[in-house]
Amino acid sequence: MPHILTVTMNPALDIHSTVPRLMPGSKMRCSTPRYDPGGGGINVARTAARLGASSTAVIVSGGHTGRHIESLLATDGVDFRVVRVDEPTRESFNVVEEASGECYRFVMPGPQLHADDELRALRAVDAAATSASDLVVSGSLPPGCSPGFFGAVSRIARDRRCRLVVDTSGAALHWVTGAYLIKPSVRELREFVDEPLPDRPSQVAAARELIRRNIGQVVIVSLGADGALVVTADEDHDVPGVPVDVAGTGVGSGDSMVAATVVALARGWSIVDAVRYGNAAGAAAMLTPGTEPPRPEDVDRLYREASQSLSD
Repeated sequence: MPHILTVTMNPALDIHSTVPRLMPGSKMRCSTPRYDPGGGGINVARTAARLGASSTAVIVSGGHTGRHIESLLATDGVDFRVVRVDEPTRESFNVVEEASGECYRFVMPGPQLHADDELRALRAVDAAATSASDLVVSGSLPPGCSPGFFGAVSRIARDRRCRLVVDTSGAALHWVTGAYLIKPSVRELREFVDEPLPDRPSQVAAARELIRRNIGQVVIVSLGADGALVVTADEDHDVPGVPVDVAGTGVGSGDSMVAATVVALARGWSIVDAVRYGNAAGAAAMLTPGTEPPRPEDVDRLYREASQSLSD
């Protein structure tokens, strides 16, 4: 049976609130906060579990914020493994201005990790990967964690014969080797190749450069509301976005997209259909509060609607 293992080196306790209006220098009264366990791999594991897939999250956790995240994951019924560190897990503060509907995100850097913390995390990933079909590493690295971490995870995936999926950016991406799938945004792809990438041909060429370097076999270039561009060594496909009446903040929608794509691949879907399902999940995440995973009925409905629009 397929089993999805996710890795979150820099989790966050997501705090969501609202204010009537943002005013510099003034005391702004926030609404009652909502708390969610956050961070790329955690969001992927929560969404995968909600979509009916078997999943486990390996997380780095410290202090009272880490314990709060663990409590929330346990309440959700998400299976997880903890790597303890001394410094507290970070918080992420997301505020919606009611007057405009705009969301403002304040993200802390995370705890300072040491070489021993990183080594223990890799051991935890290696142990959990023995029963995994897919290994998803998503999100940023905390201070002190070496970019080479992704190279070590790549070796674990190869040795344990897991399909590796990576959603990260910056210098860390240069260390990834042999992944099945990577998901940079257009901005992240621009930063990687240090080119403006103003149009589709340039974006396809940049994605193929990642494939040429053996970073990944498939590159999904996230285009936000416009959907995604799926690139392999010899094919490229446009997967349109899925429009929704936005109700939530959109925090974690990209992680939901990754989760649903991996779930669909684990079920034997083609890469294009899997990304279409992923886009539906990303859109459905906009319909839930905070960082709550998308509802399966919303994902299925939006996927059907998107598929129908393509056939009309």
